[in-house]
Amino acid sequence: MSSAGIRGVAGRLSGFTVSVIIVTLLGIVAIPLLTDTVGEATWGTLVLIQTVAQFGGILVAFGWGAVGAASVASIAEERRPAFFRRSLQARAVLYACVFPLIALLLIALTHGDIGISILGAAVYLLPYLGANWYFTGEGRPKRLLLFDTVPIVIGGVLGLVGVWFTHELWVYLVFQGLGYLAAVSISALVVHRSPQDADFEDRTPLKTLLATQRHAVSATLVTSLYITLPMLAVWIFLRPLQPMFALANQLFRYASIALLPIQQFFQSWVPANDGGRPRRMRIATVAAMGIGIIGGALIAFLSPWVSTLLSVGTISVPLSVSLPLGVAFVGIATAAVVGYASLVSLGRVRALAVSTTIGAVVGAPLIILFAILGSVPAVAWAVAISELCVGGYLLWVLRTALREHPVRPIDAAEESA
Repeated sequence: MSSAGIRGVAGRLSGFTVSVIIVTLLGIVAIPLLTDTVGEATWGTLVLIQTVAQFGGILVAFGWGAVGAASVASIAEERRPAFFRRSLQARAVLYACVFPLIALLLIALTHGDIGISILGAAVYLLPYLGANWYFTGEGRPKRLLLFDTVPIVIGGVLGLVGVWFTHELWVYLVFQGLGYLAAVSISALVVHRSPQDADFEDRTPLKTLLATQRHAVSATLVTSLYITLPMLAVWIFLRPLQPMFALANQLFRYASIALLPIQQFFQSWVPANDGGRPRRMRIATVAAMGIGIIGGALIAFLSPWVSTLLSVGTISVPLSVSLPLGVAFVGIATAAVVGYASLVSLGRVRALAVSTTIGAVVGAPLIILFAILGSVPAVAWAVAISELCVGGYLLWVLRTALREHPVRPIDAAEESA
């Protein structure tokens, strides 16, 4: 690779990294502030709300968050804004349908905390209407930073200031919601006014459009199910240990967020159709596995210390819980790049759905069983086993695909079909 190419790769990767670092730092700072102002139990409830809303968000994003970036990278520039507009129309309809369901589920889980449940559902479903995947597919991290990340961070900071003075969780949620709403609105306006926007309108019927996303949404839905399940199982069967597991899960989630700029870079780098895709896929796979091992080790051995520090000594995640979550990160890193960059580029979206089904079939029964038996470490090991199954299957599919079939140009509509 030439020096100019290396500078371009480094510039794009660092650009995506800035957004992730800012959001991650805000989330980390929020932990001690929220546990101190609203209390450990209320903070645990907030994490539950975020987790359940994340599951509902999969239905709102409906696959665009998973494969949208690779799709954008693979279609002509003049067709991209219309592609986004049509997806936003579909996701707005889905938001209206999913919101009441998630609100009702949260009301049931929080034993009737109606106001926080409704507000939490409305707020944490909003990001799934955003354009972060679109800016990623364009390979334009500055747009992602300015029009998506900055409004969200401003809302989060104002929320933390508000909750510091009022000690009321709803104040934090309101300001976060305003930040998410600003990001969605500004991003949509920017895409609509893109210079490359041609006189083209996507008139695909909504039913047909959603049908083309069936493999992508089923993959992310099942993934979200077994990601959400551990938190729900611990909340239901091991309630006194829920704040500890919630903090372990948050640290694990922040590590996954830290992986995002690497995934975003590969989603826009791997699909380029210049004859070098097989080589880029192999590089991406090796890089993902190496990053997974390093990141997993950091999760395993730093979580006990970091959890005590962030909770000001009130919560400590034991190594018996952080170690399996570190192992799980190896599978997540591998699957994120192999699946959502390489296999999407090959049009193998169906493999994502199969892999997540395997993960759910293996992991879900173990998670429920171990929660009933009263072992949080065993629940964490169940998560690790399921994630390794997902990553291992996707590696096998990619290896088989590269051996048996030549890499050919992909069509955005075909890759979703």
